Amino acid sequence: MFYTGFMNSKDTKKYNLINTILNSSPDDQALVGLFGELVDIDFKTAFEVWEYMLNQHQAAIAKPETAQNLESKMFALFNATSETKTRQLFIESLPLNKLVYSMAVSSCSGTNLGFLTNLILSAKIEAAEEALRCASTNKVSAFDYGEAMRRIIYMVFTTYCQQKDVKKCELNRKQSNLLIEYTSKIKGPNKSLLTQRIKEL
Repeated sequence: MFYTGFMNSKDTKKYNLINTILNSSPDDQALVGLFGELVDIDFKTAFEVWEYMLNQHQAAIAKPETAQNLESKMFALFNATSETKTRQLFIESLPLNKLVYSMAVSSCSGTNLGFLTNLILSAKIEAAEEALRCASTNKVSAFDYGEAMRRIIYMVFTTYCQQKDVKKCELNRKQSNLLIEYTSKIKGPNKSLLTQRIKEL
């Protein structure tokens, strides 16, 4: 398509928003509102800008305040707008998996925890495994992998029981094996306890 020199007001607003976002501090509380406006105009572009911002500020998302603003709030915004589009775009992006689960202190909490839980329960094992692999390599000092796995397993059990309206969680072999594999990477007290919980299913 040839550029004719004319942009409609929607395009102008879109590029102004992108420009404002890219020049904002990762701790700027106005970001969620700016992204909200951009999501309404162009979901996919907003998603790409989010990935770009996380990548630009990957050292900063090791801090709780920045991770809360740039990862937690944004993931919640995208997921609330369209769970289907968020899942599709997220699964397709290995860098984004790495940024959220391997570099952010907020890994395996909030919306990204619920998202990972749904991947495990919807049998999207390859996508779930990629997120778990990233979480297992998270070296952020305030991130505790053993605690993260405890949250994941608790959330998987709870979500399953709520969805099926049952008292006991039942996972298939692939799901159980996946959780056991990543529980085995824990160093510390949660390891044997969580492994036992999964094996009892």
